[in-house]
Amino acid sequence: MIFLIICMLLLLILGVRIAYALGISSLLYIILFTDISPMVIAQQISAGSDSIVLLALPFFLLAGEIMNAGGITHRLIRFAMSLIGNIRGGLSFVVVITNMIMAAVSGAAIASGAAVGSVMIKSMEEKGYNKGFAGAINAAAATIGPVIPPSVGFIIYASVSNASVGKLFIAGIIPGIILGLGMMIFCYILSIRHNFPAGEKRNWNEVILSFKSAIWSLLMPVIIIGGIMSGAVTATEAGVIAVVYGLIVGIFIHRDISIKTLPAIFTNTAKQTARIMIVIACASAFGWIISREIEPSLFVENVLSVAGQKWIFMFVIIIIIIALGTFMEGGSIMIILTPLILPILLTLGIDIVHFGVMFQLAIMLGLITPPVGILLFVISGAGNIEIKDIIMNIWPFYLVILIVIITCAIFPETTLWLINTLGNNIS
Repeated sequence: MIFLIICMLLLLILGVRIAYALGISSLLYIILFTDISPMVIAQQISAGSDSIVLLALPFFLLAGEIMNAGGITHRLIRFAMSLIGNIRGGLSFVVVITNMIMAAVSGAAIASGAAVGSVMIKSMEEKGYNKGFAGAINAAAATIGPVIPPSVGFIIYASVSNASVGKLFIAGIIPGIILGLGMMIFCYILSIRHNFPAGEKRNWNEVILSFKSAIWSLLMPVIIIGGIMSGAVTATEAGVIAVVYGLIVGIFIHRDISIKTLPAIFTNTAKQTARIMIVIACASAFGWIISREIEPSLFVENVLSVAGQKWIFMFVIIIIIIALGTFMEGGSIMIILTPLILPILLTLGIDIVHFGVMFQLAIMLGLITPPVGILLFVISGAGNIEIKDIIMNIWPFYLVILIVIITCAIFPETTLWLINTLGNNIS
């Protein structure tokens, strides 16, 4: 199994895409070290993408594409700016608030980071903000995307763990809000310390006008989350409703989407879905080999002998996830690790929904961890900022995410209270 992991790492170092690195290393291992037919890799790749839960994935990706094409980013930024008023460092608050709202539409960190960052970094630079800070807050705020529902990461985790997608969505609401509030607190502290410019005085006419412009966009999260929380729809059905709603708003109300632009929207969604699904499929084959080569009961026994208490195990596995997240795609990590750690979670009495939120938060921390944190490169490209300048300014927000992870680990109620309050209606 050492060959399997080393081969995958070497391929990544050589620049091979993560999906192909996982697939090629799996195939080589089967050919060189087992007497199993190589066809088993094709079978496992097929089985890995054959999950009813994953049906929700393309619908939420399509809903995000539709809303972005319909001018959602600019409307939300305008509305957030009108609310902030003359608070010092106001534009940094706008970045966080916009990403929190965008999170309830797209559910993807990279999409949110690119959409908001491409607009806000330039605006912040023009207003006199440090460019490195502008990049750092945009990168950090984008990590909220996959925590507040809907979340692509939660859908993938649910497909492997058999956890309820609806419960995972609801479980991410409070940690996502805490994450956003924590970042805004640090934004205010840093704004005072570095004397960042204050926003413009609040104009209530502009608040009303911008709210009217953004209200159809703001209703999207209400429909998605409200439908799931009430038990009226499943996560997949909510995704379908979001797509239909987005098309109606984009074509007939905002009129930013025309029939001619639909092929491009559908094509982009198909490409995104294909990229994610091929990673999921190849990671499934890779994970199957690891699960086959490791005796589950022996693995559980060895882990528990080192980390026999739930808190120790939680913090050890979080460190491992953060380390893997610096160079691997989050979905791959979930698919490879989840089958291994599920028996341990059950043995230690750790709720799989609670752990799913912890898993997602840890992956988000990996996305902004050098040297290979993907979000650092996305924001660097969107704002034409040196990676080192973002890294020098991002550590306070790294600390915020770490505090939220530790808080959620110590107090499971942060993820489970809302679910317990709503009862068993969530599917």
